[in-house]
Amino acid sequence: MKFFFEVGEQERHLIEFQFNQIWGNLSIKVNGEDCIKDFITASLELVKTYRFEVGYQERHDIRIDKIRKLFLAGFRKTKYEVYVDGVFFKEYEGR
Repeated sequence: MKFFFEVGEQERHLIEFQFNQIWGNLSIKVNGEDCIKDFITASLELVKTYRFEVGYQERHDIRIDKIRKLFLAGFRKTKYEVYVDGVFFKEYEGR
């Protein structure tokens, strides 16, 4: 699953989220630079949260919730909810 979104009014930041459901590699980049890297092999958590800040003069708190299904999660679509400054921004779903 791969998606992009932009945040900021005066300071624009491009955030790229990429997760390989088969291999478990997860990467979040801000303006092309690595922000978060994770490796997920197995998890009992239904929701995994990734939180970070972007910006210098115009700061934004970004939260991405990776929400997996209860049964056969590796074979089903995963939902991703994006929040900017605590407010729901967008939802993505895919593999």
